[in-house]
Amino acid sequence: MPYYITDDGIDIYYECIGNGEPLVFIHGLGASSEMYKPQVEYFKKEFKVVIIDLRGNGKSGKLECLKDEVLDTQIKDVIQILDHLEIEQSSFVGVSYGGVFIQKFAITYPNVVNSLIISDSFCDTSTDSLQKALAMFGAKQTWILRLPNKWLAKLTTSSYKNWPLAGSEMKKVIVNMRKRETILQRKTINNIKLNNDLSTLDVPVLCLVGDNTKLGIKMMEQVSNLTDGELVVIEDSFDPSNLCQPTVFNTITHEFLQKVFS
Repeated sequence: MPYYITDDGIDIYYECIGNGEPLVFIHGLGASSEMYKPQVEYFKKEFKVVIIDLRGNGKSGKLECLKDEVLDTQIKDVIQILDHLEIEQSSFVGVSYGGVFIQKFAITYPNVVNSLIISDSFCDTSTDSLQKALAMFGAKQTWILRLPNKWLAKLTTSSYKNWPLAGSEMKKVIVNMRKRETILQRKTINNIKLNNDLSTLDVPVLCLVGDNTKLGIKMMEQVSNLTDGELVVIEDSFDPSNLCQPTVFNTITHEFLQKVFS
């Protein structure tokens, strides 16, 4: 298994597959790079695909830091891996937590980013309306993650009955989830506000979101407006869209990347 040992001695799991323009995939909360299997198979034919298990997730080492240091710590790991692979610039794909991560990464290292594909994510968890306050209240409740994995897996499966591939993969995420580190990462993004910094980005941005969540669409509209990005609402989809509608996700992303590199 390919691992990179960071400056502070932590093993970070990664894979680099294919040739062409670099394309880095960052997974969702508590998940791993395995959630991108449909994308790896599709994009490795044309791109140098890099998948990484962020510190505290999947096959990577422990995440032990303060809540406010989580994203910066994980970003430092990723930039070290890119340096190791001699990748000076790349496009980045991030779903959910991964979407927050790549926004923060682009703000921190703008010269490393060719383009961003942000899916089913957000840039601001502050509450400017009663509707958003109620919805975010539910999303921010970390106690739910403390329930037995068997219960969580059952709840997750029922939520994805219309999307069997996503349901199967998300069940694996729940069963293998590292609770302490997942809760720490959830707390990190519970108070995220990237608005001002996002508006300074000068790279092509594609924003994708499933049509099964009104709040999700609203939050991705905000990301799109701040980054001057292209917004596409994917029909019959939910978070994560790359697993609910992998063919549509891949096609739209591929067409966007072709325009970026044309």
